[in-house]
Amino acid sequence: MAVILAGGSGTRLWPRSRRRLPKHLLPVAPDGRTLLRHAFERARSLRGEVLVVSAADQRDQILGELPELAPAHLLIEPEPRGTGPALALAAIAAERLVPGAVMVSLHADHHLPDQAETTFALLSAAWWAREVPSLVAIGVRPTRPATGFGYVEQGDELPRPSGVPPAALGLMAARGFKEKPDAAGAAAMLRDGRHLWNTGLFAWPARLLLSEFEEHSEETLAGVRAAVAGMEVDPDLWSRVTPGVVERLVLERSSKLGVLPTSLEWSDLGSFLDLYQAATAAGGADGEGNVARGDVLLADSFGTMVDSAAGRLVVVVGASGLVVVDTEDAVLVCPMERVQEVSAVVDELRRRRRTDLL
Repeated sequence: MAVILAGGSGTRLWPRSRRRLPKHLLPVAPDGRTLLRHAFERARSLRGEVLVVSAADQRDQILGELPELAPAHLLIEPEPRGTGPALALAAIAAERLVPGAVMVSLHADHHLPDQAETTFALLSAAWWAREVPSLVAIGVRPTRPATGFGYVEQGDELPRPSGVPPAALGLMAARGFKEKPDAAGAAAMLRDGRHLWNTGLFAWPARLLLSEFEEHSEETLAGVRAAVAGMEVDPDLWSRVTPGVVERLVLERSSKLGVLPTSLEWSDLGSFLDLYQAATAAGGADGEGNVARGDVLLADSFGTMVDSAAGRLVVVVGASGLVVVDTEDAVLVCPMERVQEVSAVVDELRRRRRTDLL
């Protein structure tokens, strides 16, 4: 049972990503398709059922992008409460649809260009989750001291059960998570070789996840169960669910956590730098290292990304390492090395009550 989490908005990709048109519904993949479409195909490669968890105001867009998805397999959150409640909701649905199901959790807005390698890693995680059984986090060996990612520390390799194929990737004991460290901490974790980027890709028996919620976050699970039972009568029940990410609510507290080290090429495409690098890796840059989308004219410019989303001509002259994004109601101009600060712009717009731009 593959579960796709598709409720985020991607504030670091403003003004392209908005609440009404979030990152996973934008055609920002290197091939010009949406990240949600890629995630759905990734999920279908596992040959099981597919569930999508999304926000109420994205329902019609999700079904429009995924006409193959049965409406009953789209689980709606009236408002975001974090990945913990979303995955508890999905686990309840998975157990109802396929008792004893092993869940593989995917994010709708990640970029994993090697489909075969990704499928193999997800299947390896599912085999381990079923046979141990355990909560399996898929980790990626870090290539740089990234401060915007979470990390998981790996311990000793676990014995391989007979039900896990010999060719499957090995599972390590997990020693805990570290969320978005500072530069010094990220550099230290890169050097020690024990820490992996936490990709947010997981596998576990749905029943086991629910029992771990009962043990470690009983209040959250009780709120989700009450909302599932009574939301049609009282939609406000979901707003009373204790919010939080699954790492903090359950995984950091569980003794049944394992981590699967991989060498996947993975990105959460959380910034315009990530989009630029993914497009460049896919051969989408010109001879001067520029990436252009839409009606764009670049002159004497290098290593620059321009997105003309509004459909009008955007001309850039003499730029180096710049991001220019033109939409119908806003224009962003930002040095490539400062793209992480775009989320602060969104915070400022909220402070100024410019909800028309969010």
